[in-house]
Amino acid sequence: MANKSKKKDNKNVVVGVVVAIVVVVVVVVAVVLAVRGNGLNDAYFKSDDTKYVLTIDNPTTGESETNSLEPVKTHIVYTYSGDQITGMKTYGEFKDTDTAKKAFDAIKESGEDMTNYTVEGKYIIITATADQYEGMTANDVKAQIEFMESLKNKDLNSGEEVQGETTTTDESATKVEE
Repeated sequence: MANKSKKKDNKNVVVGVVVAIVVVVVVVVAVVLAVRGNGLNDAYFKSDDTKYVLTIDNPTTGESETNSLEPVKTHIVYTYSGDQITGMKTYGEFKDTDTAKKAFDAIKESGEDMTNYTVEGKYIIITATADQYEGMTANDVKAQIEFMESLKNKDLNSGEEVQGETTTTDESATKVEE
């Protein structure tokens, strides 16, 4: 009789240990997923052998109340296989999750068709339909991105000295030097 009681106690201990291990594993997985987030971070927005990425900074973000809901950066991600574009998404990156949600709600209130819009963390994602990138090749996209990057790398706001004038990209800011 005592053996039956010990076996029953051993089974309870084993079941308890197994349950504890399962709970610990679930908690660890939940923490890892929470820390890792949705995978959208600076590392994701780098071109590789499956995607080309163009990142555009928004220099006016935060200058006034009217543009407080503008993204700080915009990432255009083209996925490809061989020379065929297989997808295109635009990621509006906001300063934080709350700002992204407010911007998303503002877009929704404007009456915009939200079919292809989602909000994930601090990003509003717009997924292009196939007809919006059909006819584009990976080589076309790569060339466009390289061109945009070369423009971005030039300091267009510094101006050039042209026969006594300082010109900038904003024609209204042209100043004649004396």
